[in-house]
Amino acid sequence: MLWPSLLTPRRWARETFGSAQLRDPRRTRRAVGLAAALLRRPKASLPEQLHSPAALKAAYRLLGEEAAGYPQLLTPHWQQTRQAAGAQPVVLLVQDTTFIDYTHHPKTQGLGPIGDGKGRGYLLQSVLAVVPTTRHVLGLAHLEAFLRERAPRQTSAQRKKRDRESLVWVRAAQAIGSPAPASRWVHVGDRYSDFFEFLAACRGQQSDFLVRAAQDRCVENERGEVDHLLQLARRLRAQAQRSLKVRAQGGEPTREARVQVAYAATTLVPPKRPDPRAGRPEPLAVWVVRVWEPNPPEGAEALEWVLVTSVPTETTQAAWERAEWYACRWLCEEYHQCLKTGCSIEERQLRTGEGLMRLLGLLAPVAVCLLQLREGARHDPKRLARRALPREMVAVVAALAGVAPEGLTTSQFWRAVAQQGGYLGRKSDGPPGWKTLWKGWLYVQTLLEGVHLASKLPL
Repeated sequence: MLWPSLLTPRRWARETFGSAQLRDPRRTRRAVGLAAALLRRPKASLPEQLHSPAALKAAYRLLGEEAAGYPQLLTPHWQQTRQAAGAQPVVLLVQDTTFIDYTHHPKTQGLGPIGDGKGRGYLLQSVLAVVPTTRHVLGLAHLEAFLRERAPRQTSAQRKKRDRESLVWVRAAQAIGSPAPASRWVHVGDRYSDFFEFLAACRGQQSDFLVRAAQDRCVENERGEVDHLLQLARRLRAQAQRSLKVRAQGGEPTREARVQVAYAATTLVPPKRPDPRAGRPEPLAVWVVRVWEPNPPEGAEALEWVLVTSVPTETTQAAWERAEWYACRWLCEEYHQCLKTGCSIEERQLRTGEGLMRLLGLLAPVAVCLLQLREGARHDPKRLARRALPREMVAVVAALAGVAPEGLTTSQFWRAVAQQGGYLGRKSDGPPGWKTLWKGWLYVQTLLEGVHLASKLPL
């Protein structure tokens, strides 16, 4: 499976941005042309991507247009993603927040504080639509860029009336809306998403949620007795155990953890002091799933997930499935890496934060393509490459690999592509990631352009 965007950037750009409403069809055409150039060389600077002073000037003019804001640019992509999600029985809406850091660009105006308040940039909330059985990324269901405001001196009453930063999760759920009748959409979030307003907002949109618990909130059993969520979860008896891959983080390498699982139904009690603007929320029927590592290796932090979900979880198989769904959350972190590393979004130099956010509207779907490339490389590995890919491309890659194109499989094809991007393919390396695949893909495209050019040169 090869994404059309990787073969025909112009076609992808027309499908992704061609229906954007920018008040003038010339702006839309300019957005399509700029997006195609960005996809061909995502990591390059605008001058390197556009090649001519006139094209560069036109791009800067577009990025200065108020009508070409990132919501207007991204609306067609959001609609396409949500339509595709509605055709699936289950889709995970994986949310995460990150900083886009422009501290090293002190002259850029219109940015806000990030991190400890000394940095400058904006915050980004991204929602990926993911098919859980295959981890196929359908696209972005929503995205919001926003500035962090410095907290003013306020009374307790004033603070309660001020919008909290965490409400970006609620806005995302409301913006995405309700699924099609035959589809189940599950909002997946980390511990920052564990607040009652977000969970209630998901249910208000007829969607489900799966979040990692951060608070030992009050719950109620069938007899009306009040308990605490984390205490309840940790009293549950293990129902089964299996190995779970723990990703590398905090300086610790990727490892296999032997974990146990337990689950139970309960009811979340609404907060005693809810947001006065939202009214008194109703209790929420939920299932709690605990996944934990009873005997971690020496020196390693024991894994523990206490997950809260509105999706019925009445069997051990269903409980393991919820854990696998939560593990898909890391795709959103990888997506942000695609934006920062693959598209060099933090290296872009424009005069205003508004211009940088407009550029985000063009680069955000490009980063989706980078993430999807890895998936395409792992699909149907035994299929002959010439039956799935253009013959001339297969011929170029086969020549690089020193094999006959007729017998090249898609797995061998993508391995050879990744090797051009620095993939070593050692036993401990695992399958190629998006970074080496994309570097190799760009190199192969350059060679293919040379082949096309050579065929037109007079001999």
